[in-house]
Amino acid sequence: MKGTATACAVVGPPGAPRCLWGAGRAGVALMLLAGVGVAAAHAGAGMQRVWVLLVLAPLIEEAVFRAGLQEALLRRWNAPLWANVFTALAFGLAHAAVRGDAAGFAVAVPALLIGAVYGQWRQLRLCVAPHAAMNALWLTWGLIGPAAQFGH
Repeated sequence: MKGTATACAVVGPPGAPRCLWGAGRAGVALMLLAGVGVAAAHAGAGMQRVWVLLVLAPLIEEAVFRAGLQEALLRRWNAPLWANVFTALAFGLAHAAVRGDAAGFAVAVPALLIGAVYGQWRQLRLCVAPHAAMNALWLTWGLIGPAAQFGH
């Protein structure tokens, strides 16, 4: 159907497989809803924390690290892989520093994936949704994961 292909072309990023792009958006939306639902149902989470993790942090962090640091490195070095690696390491260090715990550095792994998306399409909006989805998974895991089940 010609109209469907045109609508998909407008919504999806240039060059992205259209069938995967549509499925990916639906998956992200479902993960976010699941994270919000579980968090809202859990008494200890608080809606302010949910708002920060699913909306505010992805917007601000992606603006600073992707549109700021990674974009500057891409322009300066013309080396997309190294710009991504450096940005992901900086992202991990920032999280470890804020948490006061080396485990915060683990976010460097998904940051590499999100950085690859930015490096490919250079569109910040394509980075915010997967960042929010990762935060939703982290929030959900913290509420229903092994530590929560055993009262830790």
